[in-house]
Amino acid sequence: MVQIVLDWEAFKVWLSATTGLSHHDIHLIVGVLLTMAFTVVLRVPLWSWRPLSIVLALELVNETFDFARYSIGGYPWGPVPSLIDIALTIVPAGLIVSAARLGSRDRRRQRRSAEAGPR
Repeated sequence: MVQIVLDWEAFKVWLSATTGLSHHDIHLIVGVLLTMAFTVVLRVPLWSWRPLSIVLALELVNETFDFARYSIGGYPWGPVPSLIDIALTIVPAGLIVSAARLGSRDRRRQRRSAEAGPR
């Protein structure tokens, strides 16, 4: 398990160095991309919460690995960096899902009004 945690950390450092993106940028981009990818793979509408729930679960595993890495290295751990990472991963994708839900609800309402005809 320790080796998995250390390999995962090495991969994240490599990804950041290779792409030139900050740790926070990667959380934001990966959260949105994974949400979209799971939407396609699961064949659910964009407004479904299932893909975002999977991304949240994966992010919590990532943060658990980060916590383990701090424990292994003997570094002090605080909840704030983890909460920031979770927010950066989930909030932008959650806003997209929420916007799709609102748009879907408005379209259904308009369709019902059109089918009912003028009052």
